[in-house]
Amino acid sequence: MDFADFVNDLLHISDAFRVTRIERDLESQPCIRIYLEYHLSYCEIGGVRYSLYDYAPERTWQHLCWFEYPCFIVCRIPRYIDSQGKVKVMEVSFAEKGKSYTRLFSVHVIEALQQIKVQHAVAHLFRTSSYIVRSIMDSAVSRALDTRGDITDLVTVSLDEKAYDRGHQYATILVDSQKDYVVEMGEGRAEKDVKMLLFTTTSQETQHQLKRVNIDMWKPYINVIEEIAPQAQIVHDKFHLVKKLSEAIDKTRRREVKNEPLLKKNRYTVLKNQNNRTLEQQLIFEQLDKVNLKTAQAWHVRENFKSLFEIQDTSLATELLEQWMTQSLTKGLAFVNDVIKTIKNHLQGVLNALTTHTDSGKHENINGRIQAVLAKARGFINFDRFRINVLFYFGKLDLDPLKFY
Repeated sequence: MDFADFVNDLLHISDAFRVTRIERDLESQPCIRIYLEYHLSYCEIGGVRYSLYDYAPERTWQHLCWFEYPCFIVCRIPRYIDSQGKVKVMEVSFAEKGKSYTRLFSVHVIEALQQIKVQHAVAHLFRTSSYIVRSIMDSAVSRALDTRGDITDLVTVSLDEKAYDRGHQYATILVDSQKDYVVEMGEGRAEKDVKMLLFTTTSQETQHQLKRVNIDMWKPYINVIEEIAPQAQIVHDKFHLVKKLSEAIDKTRRREVKNEPLLKKNRYTVLKNQNNRTLEQQLIFEQLDKVNLKTAQAWHVRENFKSLFEIQDTSLATELLEQWMTQSLTKGLAFVNDVIKTIKNHLQGVLNALTTHTDSGKHENINGRIQAVLAKARGFINFDRFRINVLFYFGKLDLDPLKFY
């Protein structure tokens, strides 16, 4: 094997192209350029041979680095006349149409992104631009979604909102609770936004296949599910309910701290579960509890509510929830009472959470990982970029570009 054939094999270039020369450019941007030449007298398209017409202008594609140098493939692609008499440029195996990088380059960029999850870091590693990295992500997700097609097997899902662009804009995230992946995202959280999200995902205006939907108490979400999936069981899961009670504890502390110095600098002491406190935090909380501060009472209300989810006899759920609400209201905790009022207004969804023992834990786990990506990116300037990133990392898509050629 001569050197040109050896390089051909390394580049994964078809036999129709030959390496004619290799140059090292040490000027403005040190790099290596590998020049290819098409040496056949015809173009074969879909098993049909067409006569070679001429060559398109010279183009450059970025390839994997060679030693310490960025590497580029340079070539003039042949053109042919198709059966309708139109002049067309032949598509090449080593690069996608219209892209300025090779397929193999995109494969390795995708692998790096999945490990590092920081676009500018991957761009630096591959001696390329952040624009190219984003282009590779966009193409990979779009191609995978086109191949995946409509989703028709959604049975148990979670719907939740997520803020992006540093919290000023919202997106709705649809998660398959059984398969634990982000199915799709929609911009906004209004009723029309949720309807559009479900329609574009399934191509169905009504979602008759849904059996259970885990959502918080956001009214637009509830209205949409009741309209387009009335048979689905709405579950207001434990996570969101406990979160509201935790917010009530914190509001109580902020009101009470003005007259109780012991509460100062102890926000997390009164918010944590007992098992998560340090020894010092536990001793402080015991003092708060001993003097029966309202903050400590609010904490006990939350913990008593959490214990309801441990009930195995679901037939007692209604009775025990009513007892918890009645006993909690007697304590006169204003912010806790607001939460209880909310629970009463959404009683069936809360009871469904108790009786089904389901929650959006998987969704919240995904939310946490999404938040990590948001933090690394310092927010996203628009919804499209946010969506591409979420689906790229959490959509369980087949992103390998070599599989689609």
